[in-house]
Amino acid sequence: MKKELLTMSSPAYAEFLHFLRSNNVTENNIRIKLAGYACSGPRFGLTVDTKKDGDLETTIQDLTFYVEEELYNEFEGFQILATEENLGQGMVLRPNKVQESTGCTTCEGC
Repeated sequence: MKKELLTMSSPAYAEFLHFLRSNNVTENNIRIKLAGYACSGPRFGLTVDTKKDGDLETTIQDLTFYVEEELYNEFEGFQILATEENLGQGMVLRPNKVQESTGCTTCEGC
């Protein structure tokens, strides 16, 4: 059974929408993308975008999110957690499938 493309609670939605509007982002079409890898694993980014061929799409209230199908398949979807759900450490975007980190090979002191 496939997991949902993206999940977020009502508090996460409210915090995310506040974040968008406080940064003067008025668009409601958001892409989840791989931003690269760091010592602790993959990093993801969010950007305003339009749907492209090969994208999966989900809508949460009035926000539409796009993810490339390959990215979804690799990480089995995503979740956005509010600050309170992330133990007070700020809002976060996490993959559903967490891959084992093999350690850092690019930076010193890891």
